[in-house]
Amino acid sequence: MVKHEQLQELTRIYGLVTQCYNQPLAELSLNLPQCQLLTYVAGEELSVAQAAQKLGFSATRTSNLVVDLCKRGYLSQRVATKDRRRRYLTLTVLGQKKLDLIQKKLPATLDATLQQLQRAGE
Repeated sequence: MVKHEQLQELTRIYGLVTQCYNQPLAELSLNLPQCQLLTYVAGEELSVAQAAQKLGFSATRTSNLVVDLCKRGYLSQRVATKDRRRRYLTLTVLGQKKLDLIQKKLPATLDATLQQLQRAGE
């Protein structure tokens, strides 16, 4: 039988992980899914559906990420010539600069976040 305290502790840790994953990271003003999306798009031309699959997100959640990153000037979309329903994502010049900053700052930010989670789990 599950102890009430164990369930509470697991719920608390899950909340911390979710918060760390979804809140904007210091100095980057992007959360981890946004950083992942920029990294994926930099590596290959992706449709929104392909990006959703890589992220493991729904099409709706991914579309919301794309819209936000486009509004901020980090991504652009182009309509496919053969299928006008399909949109492909590309990094803008500003997006590439942001990705360069992500690659520089993210490892230290992730280390600090993981240490914070480890302390919280003790």
